Amino acid sequence: MTLGEKIYRLRTEQGMSQENFGDMLGVSRQSVSKWETDQSVPELDKVVAISEMLGVSTDYLLKESVEGYQEQRMAQGRQQGSFHYEYKSKKTFMGMPLVHVNIGLRPVRAKGVIAIGNAAQGMIAIGIVGLGIITLAPVGVGLLFALGACVVGGIAFGSLAVGVIAGGAISVGIFTMGALAVGQFSFGALAVGQQVAIGDSAHGNIALGFSEAVGSIYEEVQAADGSFDHQAMIAAIDANVPDCFHIFANWMKAIIRAMA
Repeated sequence: MTLGEKIYRLRTEQGMSQENFGDMLGVSRQSVSKWETDQSVPELDKVVAISEMLGVSTDYLLKESVEGYQEQRMAQGRQQGSFHYEYKSKKTFMGMPLVHVNIGLRPVRAKGVIAIGNAAQGMIAIGIVGLGIITLAPVGVGLLFALGACVVGGIAFGSLAVGVIAGGAISVGIFTMGALAVGQFSFGALAVGQQVAIGDSAHGNIALGFSEAVGSIYEEVQAADGSFDHQAMIAAIDANVPDCFHIFANWMKAIIRAMA
């Protein structure tokens, strides 16, 4: 690893921009950029200042080796009462590393095609807080899929889930399943579905309840033996649900047939 690559790695670990880093050293952003791309090298006094600022030895900066890097960072972390680990693959895609792992006891961010970190951003994001196409995080946003405690996504599953398709203790979306399910098509203990609701207490245009049903177009409470007029309910869906909800209406009809 070159001196420039080491400076870049250490600077980004600290969450500093080239401009801020340069200001602290009394040089321009362009100078920092040239160092990091190995177009030039800092003067010796700047190397000493960089080592002190970033918490590594001048030997580590000047030797063409990464040996002892993690040991230095872990030792530094122990001295500061914290831990930090980072790995970034050399291969990139669309300007991002294929894999970026950045975890620690202080706020750090991972950004890559596959990102794993305290705060993760990538096509696949795994972390405490995540943003990606596919996200696995306690708090996260997934454009396609999200799984966690409090999540938003195309398909979302969590304690609190918001998505086109959502499942969780509290779920909000178009097609929802949960203890409290709110959406166009809802299935849950308390189901509030604008189009169709099925649940212990169901509220919607078309409602099937196990204990209570409130429906403006069709409502039915399941009989003690579990029976209900599933054909009448399916007919009500066919007659009243807009064609734009065709897929979701078919899913609800499948649930109704399975229950019958």
